[in-house]
Amino acid sequence: MPSRPLPILAALLVSACDTAAPARVQTPPDSAAGEMKFEMIGPGGAAMALPVHVNGQGPFRLILDTGATLTCLDRAVSRRLGLKEVRGVRGMGAGVAGSGQMRMLEVDSIRVGAAKAYDLTVCEVDLSHAGKIGIEADGLLGLNFLEEFRVTLDFERDVLVLEDPDGTGDESDAAKKKQ
Repeated sequence: MPSRPLPILAALLVSACDTAAPARVQTPPDSAAGEMKFEMIGPGGAAMALPVHVNGQGPFRLILDTGATLTCLDRAVSRRLGLKEVRGVRGMGAGVAGSGQMRMLEVDSIRVGAAKAYDLTVCEVDLSHAGKIGIEADGLLGLNFLEEFRVTLDFERDVLVLEDPDGTGDESDAAKKKQ
C-alpha cells in the first residue's frame, strides 16, 4: 500500500484544554453504524476529509487532524452557524499560516456518521489559505472529539470507524470528569 503524507494543517492550543472535552458522547451500538467514508484531498492526498454535522447543520468538510488539540471551524462556518464565544477563554494556535490568539466557541453537538459528541468547545480559524495549496476545508476534526472514541482507519475501504472505547455504551470519560 502506498504511503500517504499526513495532513499539514495543525492547531496547537495551550489553554482551554480541560473545557474543550465534550460533556457526553453517543456511540452507535453497531460498529457498522459508526462508519464514515473519508476522502483523501489536496496535493498527493495530503489530507483526510470527512463529512461532519455541527449543531445539526451540514455536512461540513472537516480534515481529520490528530495534531490538533481542539476541533476548529473556519471563521465563515462559525459565523454562518451563529456560534457563541466562550467568555473569558482564549486559545493560542500555531500552524502553517502562522500563530496567534483564537476565539473559542460553544458547539452544542458534532456528529460524524452516527457518533455524536455534545457541548464541545471549538476554536475559530481562518482556513482561506488552505485553498491556495489545494485543500478546501471547513475545519479540523481534532482530539477533543476523537479521544472519546476508539478510532479505526480502514485505508482499504477509505472508512473511519468510531466506537465506544470500552464497549459499555456508558457516558464518556469526559462526562464523568466534569461531574
